[in-house]
Amino acid sequence: MVEPLVALPIRSFRDAYRRLAVSYGPDERTALARALASHTATTVLRAGVTPHIVTSATEVREWAMAGGYRVVADPPGGGLDGAAGEAVRLAAGRPWLILHADLPCLSPEEVALALGVARSGERVLAPSYDGGTSAIGGLGRFPFRYGAASFHRHLPAGRPPRVVTSLGFLLDIDRPQDLAAAARHARGAWLAGSPARLG
Repeated sequence: MVEPLVALPIRSFRDAYRRLAVSYGPDERTALARALASHTATTVLRAGVTPHIVTSATEVREWAMAGGYRVVADPPGGGLDGAAGEAVRLAAGRPWLILHADLPCLSPEEVALALGVARSGERVLAPSYDGGTSAIGGLGRFPFRYGAASFHRHLPAGRPPRVVTSLGFLLDIDRPQDLAAAARHARGAWLAGSPARLG
């Protein structure tokens, strides 16, 4: 069976989660970004696939190489759309899955489900609770349009997708309330001991 390409675009650890600045300092946000990325990448590994980390940040590249992940250079000026497009280009006809790295409750079973849909030739789309796109996968090129409410732009693009709505994809981290909600759930309990010192 051909191994799909699973990509986690990560812009930076040092400049992550600015919307959490009211509650957490720069070092805490950096540590949190690294912890979330490690959780998501490990979850992908547990689903049987080695993740590709798409980045141009030195600290992210060093973390990825130390973890044994595959590193893909983030195209300059392309943003998240460009990073996702580069991953699809590298997939070269293989099934692919673009996954956000801030999914504290993601399970290997959810990753495997999304990969199964992509492997079947269907498109898979998983929204976050606020209308973003936590995961998108398929075969061949796709017109990525990330940003606020991206799920509603991705939904009608290309072939009709199979939409997956489950906890691991729905809950991403944008606000302090998201962290608190995740830490109170059994799947996100690991956050209680995270470097961000969640209370």
